[in-house]
Amino acid sequence: MFDSFDLKLLNALQEDADRTAEELAEIIALSPSAIARRIRRLKESGAIARTIALLSAEIVDHRLRAVVRLQLHEHQQAADFNQFRTRLKARDEVQLCLEVSGSDDMLLLVACRDMAEFNAFADAELAASPVVRRYETSFVKKEIKNRPMVRLDERDA
Repeated sequence: MFDSFDLKLLNALQEDADRTAEELAEIIALSPSAIARRIRRLKESGAIARTIALLSAEIVDHRLRAVVRLQLHEHQQAADFNQFRTRLKARDEVQLCLEVSGSDDMLLLVACRDMAEFNAFADAELAASPVVRRYETSFVKKEIKNRPMVRLDERDA
């Protein structure tokens, strides 16, 4: 699927997607035009889903962020679960939504301006949902690391 140049390129782009083809060529030992062609191919194939900007901790630390653990009702209809997932995906407050194993069924990372906004979100999407049996919230005190990177190597080729 990927050759060693693709793997190096994907790792470099995950670290800093603003690098120019010329800068990437110094790291990967390909010409800038070859780098540009590979990036275009990786985007067209879906290997690169999107390019985003991560905000600095100075900006996001002013937001109220919460990790919310959800336990869901086991006997709800599949359609209800799908509607619930769709609503969570559509909410700007929800930064991350994971279905997990263990005592919880889902984990959310939620970012709001303040407690009033968080309470409005929780009331509308969690407390009012027939799918949610129970939820528990932990508020983020300080961000230590935020690096959504998956290091690729030859096993991913």
